[in-house]
Amino acid sequence: MQSITVFCSASDAIAPDYKHEAEVLGQWIGTHGYRLVYGGANGGLMEIVARCARDNGSPVLGVITSHIVRLGRSSQQPTELITTDNMGERKRLLIERGDIIVALPGGIGTIDELFDAITTKMLGHHDKPIVICNTRGLFAPLVQQLDLLRQQGFLRYDRPDLYQVVPDARACCELLAQQIR
Repeated sequence: MQSITVFCSASDAIAPDYKHEAEVLGQWIGTHGYRLVYGGANGGLMEIVARCARDNGSPVLGVITSHIVRLGRSSQQPTELITTDNMGERKRLLIERGDIIVALPGGIGTIDELFDAITTKMLGHHDKPIVICNTRGLFAPLVQQLDLLRQQGFLRYDRPDLYQVVPDARACCELLAQQIR
């Protein structure tokens, strides 16, 4: 069974449009028979994508730090839960356990995970597709910054498939359907 790792927000204080994106992706993962790999927290887009994937038949692997568990933020959605000692180990497992990596809208944690996935791909530790879901243009400045880094010689990666940017979750699902065969 192929697995899709999803990085996304754990915050509940976000616009409904972003929550809808997590529903769309979670439902798609579940109805297409893939396993969801995600951060294991019980809030925001994390909880929504996990609930929707699981409700639609997907096994759900949560990877969470012991610190987040102690804060009472562990979700009940995972069918399997891995607890790590630190964020570095958590990110490594999230990247390792997925066949494709998707970044839904999120904050610093999501960006940190995304950059770790991009960096480890650049270094040759994996060659997994990375999809950035740019809902409402949230990641547009970040993508522009990456383009500027490339133009100025700070990002030397000559493969055009380092990451792909899509405008929303529906386009993400269409791209995933093409990538996973």
